[in-house]
Amino acid sequence: MHEIKTIIFDLDNTLYPKETGLLNEVGKRINEFICKKFNLDYENAIVHRKKLFNEYGTTLKGLMIEEGIEPEEYLKFVHDLNTKDFLKRNEELIDVLSRIKQKKIIFTNSPKEHVLSVIKVLGIENFFSGIYDIRFLEFNNKPQKEGYDKVVKHAGINPKESMMLDDYEHNLKPAKELGMTTVLVGNGDGSKFPYIDYYINEIIEIEGILKR
Repeated sequence: MHEIKTIIFDLDNTLYPKETGLLNEVGKRINEFICKKFNLDYENAIVHRKKLFNEYGTTLKGLMIEEGIEPEEYLKFVHDLNTKDFLKRNEELIDVLSRIKQKKIIFTNSPKEHVLSVIKVLGIENFFSGIYDIRFLEFNNKPQKEGYDKVVKHAGINPKESMMLDDYEHNLKPAKELGMTTVLVGNGDGSKFPYIDYYINEIIEIEGILKR
């Protein structure tokens, strides 16, 4: 592994565990949005959402392309929730991030207001030098390569000296193709994917990888 100078963090289900239920609640609101917008029952909304997600990487991208949905309307609806109902200050994560001296940025398919809300509740808002959200990406969401190229250029980082952490394995493939060290967080065994270098159960285990 090259010397790591930059660490790129996904947000949801990466900087906090999926067991909190926050992203699951966002998913429910996406289903509700589809129900109301297209007059579908809940089960058919789930089917439609999965189809769009699998084809485009995010439901939003699929809705924009196939249905002409205005993204701000969607983002306002699905993220209209209180993160404090799901998350709390994480002293252990604060300690870990304070010991990691590498440059740290967030690269997410979520909107910036959601990012800021999450990291403030967790108590980690002062650790990141950049936040690259879905609007910065111009809705070219992970795992579309355009977004990775834009983040690398804007952040001024060398991919070969960078590590990316994500809970969704397919989001790590473009990172690996750019030369990054890739880490799958809390979502199964990464060993079956040739583009994943390491697997950890939760984000606080990152120190163990950096010490190797």
